[in-house]
Amino acid sequence: MTNRVGRKIYRTNAGNRKRRVQKIFKVILAMIVLAALVFVGYCVAKPVYEYITDRDTSEAEETKPWTPPVAANKSDSDGAGSDTDSEDTSSDDGEAGSENKNVRFSAFTLPVSALANSDTLASALNSAKEGGYTAVIVTLKDKGGKIYYQTDSEMAHSDENAIVGEMYPVQIRDIIKSAGLIPIAKINLLEDNNRYGENRDGSYHFAGDTSTWLDNNAAHGGKPWLSPFDTNTQSYAAYLSNEISSSGYEYIIFDGVSFPPFRNSDLNIIGDIVKSADRYKALVNISNIAASAAEQSGASVMTMFPAAGILDGTAEGFKPAELNTKTLVISYIQGDLAKTAVIGGEEIALSELSAYDKAETVLGEIKRLAGEDITIVPAVRQADYSQADFSDTISALMSLGFDSYIIL
Repeated sequence: MTNRVGRKIYRTNAGNRKRRVQKIFKVILAMIVLAALVFVGYCVAKPVYEYITDRDTSEAEETKPWTPPVAANKSDSDGAGSDTDSEDTSSDDGEAGSENKNVRFSAFTLPVSALANSDTLASALNSAKEGGYTAVIVTLKDKGGKIYYQTDSEMAHSDENAIVGEMYPVQIRDIIKSAGLIPIAKINLLEDNNRYGENRDGSYHFAGDTSTWLDNNAAHGGKPWLSPFDTNTQSYAAYLSNEISSSGYEYIIFDGVSFPPFRNSDLNIIGDIVKSADRYKALVNISNIAASAAEQSGASVMTMFPAAGILDGTAEGFKPAELNTKTLVISYIQGDLAKTAVIGGEEIALSELSAYDKAETVLGEIKRLAGEDITIVPAVRQADYSQADFSDTISALMSLGFDSYIIL
């Protein structure tokens, strides 16, 4: 019987090489896939990480105390608050006070309670300095007619309730200067309800009569108001302005340049002087009288108007071309603004704008209305805002090119 031997199969080196190539290819492919996963993961993770870290940073910044951006001051290199610095600031162009176009300060308005005595004033000044402000505003005659300094005015002394301050204006000025801050005085010209003299001098009177007009029935607390048409009022404004400027105040702000909120019946009682379309000229006139009196001692003067009143037309004294004062303080109070306003001929929904856009829109329009020859100093009330909105509002002021501002 013949034995059959099975057919032998031989493995060649070529087959082994093929398997080795396949293994190497798989390893390379795995490395490529791994590298791609790492790359994609990094691309996704990096922006996520940056978003988280940026968010953490922004949230941390919102909790930091807000410090006002101080505009550049010509006298910073010489030291703040010296007599020489202040004089240079108010007369840099060699022009009269109201012509000065180089007003540069960040000012904080002190409460009238700060003028109670030298200690309360010094304490308030320390707070202003810690806040980073370069100037303070002291209200020497407030809305309602109270006078927060010792004045020599006979008209002021004729009302026993008018003078409530104990310090003299030069004393107040010296304390502010010694603290290294710029003293700015504010006087309310017409929103004055005091009863001056036996005949209530300076008030509105009934047409063809000597009776004093009151803004309500006397039994319901009706009050008189100073009238810009009255020569006693004009003399009073001039006296106080000159008295304060001669006490060394480089800047004086005139506030309250307005009429009372007359009703139609009031207009008929007082007569034609308050019915005339030209009645605004009395406001311009008293502002100019006060400015001229202040400038005799070299003070730079500013007249204050509300932003809301300018936009809605109720700020009748806002006549930049007719005012001698070339620097205007604009009180920008958010709550007083209407929901909409006509800006550049177009109705804008102010209530829908961000804090930044609203300030930029409103004050930008007022800047345009005032004209190139007028310097605008915006005044804002910090209590009206959240910290973030307040910072945005100040940023808007800076973007509009205002180099001074006031915190009310």
